Amino acid sequence: MVETIDAGAHRYVGAAFTVVDSGAIRVHRERCAKVRNRNVDCLKCAAACTSGCLSLDDGELVIDASKCVGCGTCATVCPTCALESLNPSDAELKVACLRAARGDEVVIVCSQMEAALGDLLVPGVAASVICAGRVDESLLAGLAAEGVGCVTVLCGDCERCAQRHGRDTAELVAETARQVLGAWGNELEIVVTDVPPVGVLADGVDTGAVEAARDAHFAQEPACPPVREAEEFLTGSSVEADALRRPAHSLHVMKDGTLPHFIPDRRERLLDALAQLGEPASGKLETRLWGAVVIDGTKCVSCRMCATFCPTGAIAKFDDADGTLGVAHTPGDCVKCGSCGDVCPAGAITLLDAVPVSWLTDGSRHRYVMTPRPVSLTDNPHQILDTFRLDFNGDIFER
Repeated sequence: MVETIDAGAHRYVGAAFTVVDSGAIRVHRERCAKVRNRNVDCLKCAAACTSGCLSLDDGELVIDASKCVGCGTCATVCPTCALESLNPSDAELKVACLRAARGDEVVIVCSQMEAALGDLLVPGVAASVICAGRVDESLLAGLAAEGVGCVTVLCGDCERCAQRHGRDTAELVAETARQVLGAWGNELEIVVTDVPPVGVLADGVDTGAVEAARDAHFAQEPACPPVREAEEFLTGSSVEADALRRPAHSLHVMKDGTLPHFIPDRRERLLDALAQLGEPASGKLETRLWGAVVIDGTKCVSCRMCATFCPTGAIAKFDDADGTLGVAHTPGDCVKCGSCGDVCPAGAITLLDAVPVSWLTDGSRHRYVMTPRPVSLTDNPHQILDTFRLDFNGDIFER
């Protein structure tokens, strides 16, 4: 259901994300933590959106598809990969980076810096993205596994750029990648800068010429001209109508009472790249990528809602033959979306930021044995519902 606010703008009601599904961004709405359960707080996409396509208005997510430039920053921050970048795809971007590599050095340039420098750049020495926020940890780890020693993300004057949030995302990704790769003993140098590295500028171009070109470009009104090729991906009326006509993915409950699980492709590619780098060192990682769930048994009511709504299956139900029931947590599959804590009715879940590296590589699985919720013998308007909960091992829940 979509409520039209004005021409091209839509309020997020349930699963309205399909309006941005286009040639630049693919929407997998069944993966979205917020779509799976409205009580989940995650709105990272809106906080990171560089163009105003996704924004918050009194706690509601407002989608103005006409503003989407296909930069992919929303896909970078989405923990469940409900948003997927297609312009270029992850595989295409990696190929472009390796093709443009100079020795073991790779340069990735945002479209605004590319437009500002123009002929000052040597053709073919940098992979191009619409926004620096498009770069994610799986790409950097993949380049490290290919033997790349330095990645420079060349980003424009973000204070005067319409994609200003992209720099923050690029910096966050760079720091996360440094920590993760460092745990695997890899020393990939990652630099986010507005200063072109040696070798990407044409002969005779000095610092003064670069600064003059950059100032002239970002002094324009509007500061950010239309992004190259963006017209192909703007979700105008015809594309928007097609998107709304496409059937939405169904969120059918599975036999165990949980919603479907999946492991994001980016997470699998990241772990594959890390495996190519060898064995990790000991210690803990504290990043945006993984979390460790702790359940307080004194508060838990055995409803197992955490497993019902966990998008990746990092929290999964178990029902043993001897009648033992509970949930098992696999930190290596956790994407730190926070769904478990947000849907827990008893506030029994804590999501730890620091995760032992060994838990990510050895398939560590932690079991939490639970007791079925007791049926009240007093005058209780919820007694029938509680009885069903007991019979179905806690798999009945209220909306």
